[in-house]
Amino acid sequence: MLSGEKVSSEDSSSSLVTHTLRNNPMCTCDSPASLRTSNTPRNPGRSFFGCSKYNSQGLPHCNYFKWADSDSCHEKEKEIEMLRKEEKLQKTQLEVQQHIKEVQRREEEVQRREEEVRSWMEEIRNWMEEIRKREGELFKRDLGVQRQCPSVWLYCIICILLYLYFSQS
Repeated sequence: MLSGEKVSSEDSSSSLVTHTLRNNPMCTCDSPASLRTSNTPRNPGRSFFGCSKYNSQGLPHCNYFKWADSDSCHEKEKEIEMLRKEEKLQKTQLEVQQHIKEVQRREEEVQRREEEVRSWMEEIRNWMEEIRKREGELFKRDLGVQRQCPSVWLYCIICILLYLYFSQS
């Protein structure tokens, strides 16, 4: 029961009494709940069910509490609140679906870019291989030039010596 509520055992209306007697709930200590009326400023005259052992001298009670009109007024409020929560849930689910689509779109973009990078890496490998081949060919040419170089020098020296020999004679 809510703290600070004053309780009266008087009935608020005969129709409510008839309805509640037919639908009298059992409290959690397995005894029929008592119909009472609230006298608090917040809920004046509002009927509720409480443990029948409450405020009885020395009897343990279970603190059972339920508004008697909760089946009508508060059920509609609960329905409205439930509908609001369902709307919020649907909105959240829609946002989640949009986020999932965005993540999928970004994953596809990443995959596309990874494929581009793989393609570029393959082109670079091919270029590096071509460069290595050309370096090898240049190296072979340089070796050939270096091998030919002593024979060309030797040929030039022989020609100069012959020229000098014949020009002095």
